Amino acid sequence: MSESGKTLSLRGSLILCVLSGALLFLCFPPVGWWPLAWVALVPWMVSVRAGSRLGNALGSAAAGFVFFGALLYWLVLFGFSVWLIVAAFYGLVSMVWGVSARGLGQLGWLPRVIGMAALWCGVEWARGLGQFGFTWGWLCYSQSPALPVLAAARPAGGLGLSFLIVLCNAALAEGVAAGLRRPARAAGLARGLATAVLVWALVGGAWLWARAHPVKGDTTIQVAIVQGSTYGPLRAEQVNIPLTPAQQRSAVTTYETMTERAARAAPALVVWPESALPDDPVQNPWIGEQASRAARRARAWLLTGGPHVDSRGRISNSAYLYSPTGNLIARYDKVQLVPFGEYVPGRDWLPFLDHYHVREEDFVPGAVHKVLQAGAIAVGPMICFESTFPMIAWDLSRQGAQVLVVITNDAWFGHTAAAEQHQQIAVMRAVETGRWVVRAASTGISTVVSPEGRVVERSQMFRPAILTAKVALVKTPQPGPRF
Repeated sequence: MSESGKTLSLRGSLILCVLSGALLFLCFPPVGWWPLAWVALVPWMVSVRAGSRLGNALGSAAAGFVFFGALLYWLVLFGFSVWLIVAAFYGLVSMVWGVSARGLGQLGWLPRVIGMAALWCGVEWARGLGQFGFTWGWLCYSQSPALPVLAAARPAGGLGLSFLIVLCNAALAEGVAAGLRRPARAAGLARGLATAVLVWALVGGAWLWARAHPVKGDTTIQVAIVQGSTYGPLRAEQVNIPLTPAQQRSAVTTYETMTERAARAAPALVVWPESALPDDPVQNPWIGEQASRAARRARAWLLTGGPHVDSRGRISNSAYLYSPTGNLIARYDKVQLVPFGEYVPGRDWLPFLDHYHVREEDFVPGAVHKVLQAGAIAVGPMICFESTFPMIAWDLSRQGAQVLVVITNDAWFGHTAAAEQHQQIAVMRAVETGRWVVRAASTGISTVVSPEGRVVERSQMFRPAILTAKVALVKTPQPGPRF
């Protein structure tokens, strides 16, 4: 029995929880109603407090299924069953939070509210761990368009912002639950509203503090992003098909020609996306020479993505750094690979996965995340999926990266909202680390993001684009937790 003296029916719990799942989805692209995040969890949390054990468990699973199922709708590009399995799994993860949060019912009001927020962030944090880590759907990402709100992530990190969002929801939910009880209706409502106002005051204080203490760079450079868009949206069965020699020549020539145009802005650093080089530039001398010539003609450092094949024939997803003289200076091999996208765990035991057009040969992960030194510019490279992990960005910043560079190939997202969701995550990496983020996407969305989270340059999807911007190089480590 709940404190209200009345237990919600199973149907009531399901309705409230599904409502929360739908509201959470609306916070993210393609809708992007970010203010909803501050109230979206209230129905679910009321169900946690007033529902039965069964209603809470099933309702929480339903909330997670609806939220992640809607958020990740684009996974149907790889098959309905893929989407269903992922949505169901994160429904179970959400049920873990709901059952655990119900266990806080015997605590006092304040510990219960704080506990709910802490549990939520604990689940988000755990979702980002290990080789199967997946941070998509962290609440903090929904706030990417709201610059004043993002300021709270500067000292507290993305999970700190998520904590404040959930804390606000929990306080309001407690107020609603108290409003259902006659003896303490007014006091409970007032307490919930007062706590929510306090949370918003903390966010406002963080914004004022951030304005008074802006991130300052030691020097400023000009950067250029080349988005070739040499092909359109890819179907699932096309993702792992190599380009023909003619397509390879056309793609590299396009990037070289566009880089000559970008050179008019005299950039110190030019960035091409992931997979811009369709073959290993060392083993395929023609491709290597084209990249080298592009760097020489631009008189700029060139960072570009392409495969690397080692002496044993193993393939890595890599980033190559060329000097203004055209020399290949350094290479970074992607460490955090995409499960079932870039490698297949237990491939020998899962032969049916061939039906889903997985890679025939796994990529090999790199050993460590590392900074690439482009002359006086310390570049922190992240390849595609790696940008979704705050700990990688923190690690690169700790190593001395002055600017974070994300290279990605989102062509297989098609015209879905996935590319926009992916881009939002890069905004949070900029705020958390206090670094400019330069994001080059093969077909969009390419962006340049300031440490405050402001998108100063942005390309459109599936259109060739050259973006140029002045970027400050930041050496000072960003204070705050390293989530």
